[in-house]
Amino acid sequence: MTLGLDLDFGRLPALERRWLWPGTARQDSETGAERAPAEGGSRGEEPGLSGRERRIAAALAEAAMPPGRFLDGGGAATAGRLAAWLSSIPPHLAQGLRAALWAMELAPLPTRLRPLSALPLEERMEVLRGFEQSRALALRSLLRAVLTPLRFLHFDRPEMFQHVGCRYELPTVRDEAPRWLAQVTNGREIEQDMELECEVLVIGTGAGGAAAAYELASRGHAVLLLEEGDYHRRSSFSGRPARAYRDMYRNHGLDMALGNVGIPVFSGRAVGGSTVINSGTCYRAPESTFASWRGGMGLPAEFSSEGLAPYYERVERMLQVTPADPLHLGAIGPIIRRGAERLGYRHGPLPRNAPGCDGQGVCCFGCPTGAKRSTDVSYVPEALKRGAQLITAARVRTIDIVAGRARGATAVLGGGRGDGRNGGRAKGGAKRRPRLVVRAEAVVVAGGALMTPLLLRRSGACLTSGMLGKNLSIHPASKVMALFDERIDQWQGIPQGYQIDHFADEGLMFEGGSLPFDVAALAVPWTGRRFTALMEQYPRLATFGFMIKDTSRGEVRLGPGGSPLLLYTMNQEDVAKMQRGIELLCEVFLAAGARRVLPLVAGCDEVNGPGDLERLRARRIKAGDLDVAAFHPLGTCRVGVDPRSSCVGPDHQAHDVAGLYVCDGSAIPSSLGVNPQMTIMAMSLRAAEIIGDQLSS
Repeated sequence: MTLGLDLDFGRLPALERRWLWPGTARQDSETGAERAPAEGGSRGEEPGLSGRERRIAAALAEAAMPPGRFLDGGGAATAGRLAAWLSSIPPHLAQGLRAALWAMELAPLPTRLRPLSALPLEERMEVLRGFEQSRALALRSLLRAVLTPLRFLHFDRPEMFQHVGCRYELPTVRDEAPRWLAQVTNGREIEQDMELECEVLVIGTGAGGAAAAYELASRGHAVLLLEEGDYHRRSSFSGRPARAYRDMYRNHGLDMALGNVGIPVFSGRAVGGSTVINSGTCYRAPESTFASWRGGMGLPAEFSSEGLAPYYERVERMLQVTPADPLHLGAIGPIIRRGAERLGYRHGPLPRNAPGCDGQGVCCFGCPTGAKRSTDVSYVPEALKRGAQLITAARVRTIDIVAGRARGATAVLGGGRGDGRNGGRAKGGAKRRPRLVVRAEAVVVAGGALMTPLLLRRSGACLTSGMLGKNLSIHPASKVMALFDERIDQWQGIPQGYQIDHFADEGLMFEGGSLPFDVAALAVPWTGRRFTALMEQYPRLATFGFMIKDTSRGEVRLGPGGSPLLLYTMNQEDVAKMQRGIELLCEVFLAAGARRVLPLVAGCDEVNGPGDLERLRARRIKAGDLDVAAFHPLGTCRVGVDPRSSCVGPDHQAHDVAGLYVCDGSAIPSSLGVNPQMTIMAMSLRAAEIIGDQLSS
């Protein structure tokens, strides 16, 4: 990351010239002799940070999160938790964070002649406030990079939740042991190489893979499912985000799209894929989207609201889709209803796949009641009941292609959980991970829009069009926060249960986005005392979100450690759409009676009346001014008729490899404008019918 800093080390005092970049030799402060840097910290310290880096982290935490009236402040203890956490994440991510720490440390040198950790507390706060308010993307991204883990680790403690009257953790429930579990093999328990045969190999158990496996198993085909993640049952769903990020999110939830705005892109890594960690929202795609596919991609009439209706209906029956129960909407649903009604906007409970929901408020960290019909409790068990087999902790390295036809795949078994440090290749004397070779008549790839293109490229498939990994859409999302006089307690109730769909034709969907206490701390880009003061008012804080139907497109490439590298530049049309979404939400909150409205846009902290709202509307916002996240990566192996502009045909079969099919979000040709899981499932059921007919012919 280029910060545009002009560091003149000749101007620094002798002591400060000894503070060098990590990995270089250092001078001993007493003898002046050169000494090598410690590996992972000095003796007695947690691995992951050197002693100097721990001091930098502590200085940052102290300035960014000072103590309030009753919330503890950050400091050395926070830095210690960061050091321990770094030793558990993928090495390339840990190295990147350490580099960010040093960049923050050195940033004040040109103007203040001292590194950050050597500044008095008030000066450190001024430096962070400057980063926070800067319209320079690099500075704000750097601040976000270092504060995200520091804040999360600081707030992820029972005593912090007790201060604001929130529940910290759910009690552990006992798992049942149904018969179909006998069809599941834990890849971590396999110690020898294996060879297996099946009719259809399905790689991935998310929305696409699970639905395809169910349909094919229902038709009597021998189906083997391979899943890179683990099978988490209800006993794993404690409601703790930290545990979920570690165990069920890809790369601990740290994947980031890089471009003119840094955008976290979240995806699942578990049996059930991203359906385990999504909000349970279920929409059919609008006909306007299908019409654009038929006109732009030449897709047949089956790609229409009418053509896919039978498949949508089957999905809705399997997922038991119903409107969110008003009893469990929490306080935010009525607030949005109040504001929308006063403004004349169409609104209401949104459709969800959780008929027995009791409003625990942790949908995105695994449903603790089993009410959400994610594929781990719907399509996967139903496929297993019909004879399918599942192997977990199986990372597919390549699709095996013989004479232009997919004939199976090769995978490795076991490894570290959550893509951590124990998940890499064996080195030195480490034990080699067992290999699994699967022979199959057809291969269905359903690893998601981030991982499917990487697997296909490693395998030499879908390369003829030049579109593999390109055409990435992500449904950029943002939110607005507001403080009310009444108690909100947004941790209670369905976190995404209400909608304003009045502006759907403009490509704007407003959906509830309530946040747990520790996650809310990550969503506030402020620093210093005003950050702590706001977090102490969490019980009266409301959050609501929106997403846009993006016209921007990005790309997925192979990144460090085999992780996806995401490149995405938001165009001006989408920036304007994001700005309009923020303005509309500010308007709704004001109409609902909010005391303070917080759009969280760089240079525009609060909108507390018509004058502020007009100033926001008159402001020319840049992409880097926005606080954006994304949850629906799509399109990186898209369906189409022309091999020059698509990777797979209308039957989901690769243009250049027979018997190889793609059934996941990567096959979706464009942004949908709504949550995609139902469309992925519907299209996968259709594709599975075609695959079954071809196998039976």
